[in-house]
Parts: sequence; C-alpha cells; structure tokens
Amino acid sequence: MTNQTKAYNYIKEQIITGKYRPGHLLSENQMGIRLNLSRTPIREAINVLESEGLIERDGQETRVTKITAAELKENYDLRSMLEAYALQKNFDNLDETKLINFKTQLIKAGVEQNWSQYIILDKKLHLYLTSSASGSTLQKSLDLLNNQTDRMRYTIAKSNLCVKTCVKELIEIIDTILNKDKNLAIKLLQDHISKIFSWESEYFNKEA
Repeated sequence: MTNQTKAYNYIKEQIITGKYRPGHLLSENQMGIRLNLSRTPIREAINVLESEGLIERDGQETRVTKITAAELKENYDLRSMLEAYALQKNFDNLDETKLINFKTQLIKAGVEQNWSQYIILDKKLHLYLTSSASGSTLQKSLDLLNNQTDRMRYTIAKSNLCVKTCVKELIEIIDTILNKDKNLAIKLLQDHISKIFSWESEYFNKEA
C-alpha cells in the first residue's frame, strides 16, 4: 500500500463514518502527524477525494463537502435509476450460492442486532447486485453517487427500526432474485432505495 493510498483510505473512512462531518476543516499537518506521513501523500489523497466530491477547497482551507436536501434527493433518484439498470444488466450473472450466503449473513446480523455488520453487508450486496465492468461509465457513476450516500448510511444505522426494516427488504430482494423474477427484484430494489432515502431525509431534516 502506497502512502497516498494509506492517507486516502484513512480520510475517506473518517468522512464516510461521520467522524469528519460536513464542513469539517482538514489540516494536512495534523493528518501527517497522525499517519506519520509527509504532506505530499496527504495532499495527493485530498486531490482524489476532491475529485470524488467528498472534499472541497475554499481559498486556503480544505473542508468536507456539505450536502443539501435537494442534492441528497437527486443522488438517490439517480442511484435508483442506475442501480435498477445495472441489476437488469447483471441479473443473469448473479450466483445463487453467493446470494444465499448474503441472506444467511443478513439473517445473522439481524438476529444479533449487529448493525455495524449490517452496514458492511448492505454495501457489499448493493455492489454485488449492480457490479459492472471496472472503469465503465456506469460503475464510475455509481461509485460517485455511493460516495455521497454512504455518508448518510451510518446515521440511520443508529435506528434499530430502520435497520430491521432494511434487513427484511434485502432478504426479500434476494429471495425474488433466487426465484428468477427480474422485474419484481428491480422494483423491490428501487422501493428499498426509496425507503432508505426517506429514513435519511428524516434524519437530515432533524440535523438541519
């Protein structure tokens, strides 16, 4: 792992998990000390994160980007359309064994109320269902959207009711795919994304 990758992974994790909240001021010096790195790989990592829409520069200051209610809705509208399209393309390539494994792990996470594990599984399942060729326009677009929506994913994980509902919905999507009902699976996926937006929007409005 290069120093730039190390810095990138660290900063992105802080943003995605909400430790660096929107508007948080980033200090290259402080991050360099914490990671025991020079400013060069820190700066290079920040450049990449800026291109991904997670960081913005305002004069001499570097901050975590803020997201508005309108931007959140647009991100989810686009994500719903693109994930539906991606699932339609990828449907016949989905592996039954992998899907059953996802289902087993989701049930376990739900029973144990292991919400941090749910977050991991949720992201992995969405990526698996909608995976496209690396570097494709579709995959790049989904990656950029996920960078923004992932930041809100951790906020709703604080809601047991939300997570229980989401686990149930994901299992229903998996079962529908296993039953080879493509149209219903796509509809359920879009309904699930819409439900996630509703939860996150409610939290967003409380925080605003």
